[in-house]
Amino acid sequence: MIKKQATNVFFLLYISTTLFAQAPKWAETNSHTNYPTSKYLLGVGISDDKTQAVELARADVAKQIQVKIESELETMEQEIGTDDKHSVRSEITSRTKSVVSETVAGIEIKETTRVKGKYYALAVLNKQNYLAGLEQNMNDISSATAQYIQSARDLIRQGNVFTALENYFSAQSEIPEFYVKRSLYTALSGKNYGNTNTLSPADILAEIRTLFSGIHVEIIGGDNQIGQIGTVLKEPVIAKIYYLDETGQEFGLRQFPLVVKYTYGEIIGKPKTDDGGSVSLKVVASPGGTVVFIPDFKTIPDRFSDDLPKIQAVANYTVLSSNIAVSINILNVSGQPDPELNKTVSGLVNENGYKTDSSAPLLIQGQTTISDEKIINSPAGKQYFIETELRLSLIDINSGVQLASVTGSGKGLVIGSRDKAILKASENIVFTKSKFATFLQAANKP
Repeated sequence: MIKKQATNVFFLLYISTTLFAQAPKWAETNSHTNYPTSKYLLGVGISDDKTQAVELARADVAKQIQVKIESELETMEQEIGTDDKHSVRSEITSRTKSVVSETVAGIEIKETTRVKGKYYALAVLNKQNYLAGLEQNMNDISSATAQYIQSARDLIRQGNVFTALENYFSAQSEIPEFYVKRSLYTALSGKNYGNTNTLSPADILAEIRTLFSGIHVEIIGGDNQIGQIGTVLKEPVIAKIYYLDETGQEFGLRQFPLVVKYTYGEIIGKPKTDDGGSVSLKVVASPGGTVVFIPDFKTIPDRFSDDLPKIQAVANYTVLSSNIAVSINILNVSGQPDPELNKTVSGLVNENGYKTDSSAPLLIQGQTTISDEKIINSPAGKQYFIETELRLSLIDINSGVQLASVTGSGKGLVIGSRDKAILKASENIVFTKSKFATFLQAANKP
């Protein structure tokens, strides 16, 4: 009898415990006497699965951190600057996710409780410990940014512009993470980070723009020469590219790429400057009498395209005309005279200061040939693609000796007609002007 009564008591205790068991108070209030919110961030996770409850508790803390970062960042919009705000904000969003992910490792699970088949997990983050880590991170970022900026300034004065820009870009890449961590620091501590030496994106952008605006190029030798068409000018044309600082001091830019071309577009070369910022180039006297030196900024990111200086240096030369005349005889692919190509070549001859005369002792002759052809099937019909070449020879009629040669080429694409494609390719034949000028120069040789 006594045993039966004892069993009933235990059963009643079990039933009452089961029926009246409640979720832990901290799960309802999101607070805990052992972990005051002034010192800890708390997160609660509830699930039928214990592991899932723990993960949800950690995620709860992480979500609070993300919200605090985003809220604080809204007050920093003016610091970011207007021109690069979009790109910086995009990077900040990416870094925010990274910082939140890093934070999860510091979140501790302090309690797990099972009630009525549900698991309750309490996650905490020690603010003091976390803030100490944030402060050290921000100190490191500030130090790295300052080193990048100072290195960039020093490199400019050494003439290493592109390496200087890399340092500026590296400094810029540090800023988003700094903003994220500073925002979180302020949100958790209620005070601003003490080190205010870190430059803002707008400050760094201003220095980059100052660098671009200080780049200059000028001709320092070989200007205003006189030369026979098709010959190399006696003196090389020399240009210098340099940075002019706010005090008026010049720093030659070393290994700086330039594009050098005639005013009609033909590229002479793509040299790089020497250690003093100068570049020297031999130039063939071609029609136009002008050579242009243009800094090549193609490796600079597109976002700076509006900031790059539109600068160039121009060297002029005078071309001497010639009294020499030539006759012209150009044949088409079929071996028949080609009036259009005769006219084209005649124009090039005149442009170079020579005359045309059917009775001249010098003859320019050539015949168009097909160098390549393809048939392309398309919805519009069969397309004929033709490439042609015209090799010109300069002949001394009296001796029969070939003095020089030059080759031009053209392309044509026509639907339904091979003959028309050949004609179009022939009409499109062009010659490099400097090479054509050199070709004609052979007429001046005794």
